[in-house]
Amino acid sequence: MPWFLCHTLLLVFFKLSYYNINMKLTLIPERCIACGLCQTYSELFDYHDNGIVRFCDDPVELQREIAETRDVLEAIKNCPTRALLKDPS
Repeated sequence: MPWFLCHTLLLVFFKLSYYNINMKLTLIPERCIACGLCQTYSELFDYHDNGIVRFCDDPVELQREIAETRDVLEAIKNCPTRALLKDPS
C-alpha cells in the first residue's frame, strides 16, 4: 500500500475518533423557563406538558452521555438559564 494512502487513512481515523468525543449532558428542570430554544436547535430535546425540557425519548432521564454534535452544543450555548449542562466524560 502506498505511503500516502496509509497516511490518509490514519488521518481520517484520527479525525473521526478525536472529534466524536462523548460528553455528559445534564438537564436541570428547575432552571428551565420553557422558552423552547433548545428544541429549535436540536431534536434531542422535547417538552413535558408544562413546557419544561426533557429528552425526546425518555421523559424521566435527566442525565445522558452523548456524542458532541453541533446542534446539541448550540442548544447548550444558547440556553438562557443554563438548564442544560455539559460535562466532558
